Amino acid sequence: MANNDLAIRFTETKYATKLEVARELKMSLIDSIWSNILSYRSGFNRYLSIKSIEKNQLVVCFCPSINAAVNAVDMKIIRLMKEYSQLNSFSADLRRFEEELLTKNLLNLAKKHDLEVSEQYLKSVVRGDIRDSSPSVKLLPRYLEALRFIKLNYTNNIDVDFMAELYSRLLGTSELTSFYRNKEDSNRENRVLIDRLYTCAPTSLIESMMDSLFIFLANTTLNGASKAAIAYYYINYIRPFSEFSDEIALLIAKAILAHDNMGEVGALLPIESLLCENQEEIARLFTEVQKTNDTTYFLTFAIKQIEQKCDECLDLIARIKADEIKKDFYRPDETKTVPSTTYTTVEQPSLFETEEPQPEPQPEPQKAKIVEEEYRPIRQEPKVVEQPKVENVVEQPKVVEAKPVQPQPEVVQEQIAVAYIPPAIDEKQALRLEQHLLELDPSLRKHEARFYARHCTLGKSYTIAQYKRMIGCVYETARTAMDHLVELGYYRKDSSNKKFIYTPIPRK
Repeated sequence: MANNDLAIRFTETKYATKLEVARELKMSLIDSIWSNILSYRSGFNRYLSIKSIEKNQLVVCFCPSINAAVNAVDMKIIRLMKEYSQLNSFSADLRRFEEELLTKNLLNLAKKHDLEVSEQYLKSVVRGDIRDSSPSVKLLPRYLEALRFIKLNYTNNIDVDFMAELYSRLLGTSELTSFYRNKEDSNRENRVLIDRLYTCAPTSLIESMMDSLFIFLANTTLNGASKAAIAYYYINYIRPFSEFSDEIALLIAKAILAHDNMGEVGALLPIESLLCENQEEIARLFTEVQKTNDTTYFLTFAIKQIEQKCDECLDLIARIKADEIKKDFYRPDETKTVPSTTYTTVEQPSLFETEEPQPEPQPEPQKAKIVEEEYRPIRQEPKVVEQPKVENVVEQPKVVEAKPVQPQPEVVQEQIAVAYIPPAIDEKQALRLEQHLLELDPSLRKHEARFYARHCTLGKSYTIAQYKRMIGCVYETARTAMDHLVELGYYRKDSSNKKFIYTPIPRK
């Protein structure tokens, strides 16, 4: 019974490691106690489809306390999305929300790489005021471009093409000459034969392990926060690239959050603190996961971080709303007018009277009559003055001297070779056509319908590059999509000047 209590204590209250259990109990031999703890955890274990370098299956433990923490994060995300949807109707507030979060993200990235930049400089980068950065800080605008790619394409599948787009933006190139790492890590730890701790995966296993990760992300039923935490650990465990593996791991985690239920807010969530804060703790948890194949050690830490960042976003929204209320409260009332200085005290005495009028300030009848006679000429004065002014204008018009006319330059009307410029399809019509195509043809994919609805003019030809630019995908994905449209009978495929062109086919 006592061992069972210890199993609950070191699993539910705190998901402890074997070393932490020994320290808590102040014992060196805890093999029987640890076996009982593992037996208790096995009832809640969930085995994942991804494996370690030694081909051991990774596991995650969803005991009641961890399951409750995961559900609490989901509820916090739902609340954040509700608040964000209300903020989304005010463009100024939305811009401020995005600007502050993106600035915080870049600030954490700068700390990770020891870049000396000010917060004001980062705000200028976010606003687009600074386009040509110095070579030492080139990574900041490139990382910002990757975040915006996630924000705009969070509905895309997270696969190797999606990761290639992120990696190319970090490198600042449109074409990747190389992809996965092709050099082994020369760290001395990789030479250990017994109880070896890998600093990265061997190059021969990178592609297969990354493919298994993408299959896991596409098929698992875990919630977004759990998937993001596991993917962040696994990419850091493999380290598939020669540089920017940390950044790619974080960007993929953000894309998972955005793809699952956070939408574009997932790209803004400031979890870049994982790159520069608590590095010793994260390294210790990574080591424990690698030793035990239990991802729960890092999952519990990551869940707390995500919940904390959601709270920061909610606090920011609250501050923005409070500032708006203050502006409305202290805004001057435009309906109030300043009283005219030409009124007389005789016409509006009630504005200055009290409940019991005193006899002294009231004028006698004769004085009031004198005051009335004094003010009467003032009221009639405009009529007397205006009449002669009108007569003078009519009788004595001003003579304007004629100036010499300057010669006007000859206007040459330019002409273009095309006599008729066809109008572009209206976006509302394109949206209706896109929805109609999706309902009419179930085999048509969403991005294919989106492209075809805006590129279906008879007599014109379209290219794979146009599809790639509009949808924001890689060349191979664009080529596959256009060929699929050809198979469905939407386009006819021809070749011209060593490239493929696609001509719309009339449809009923």
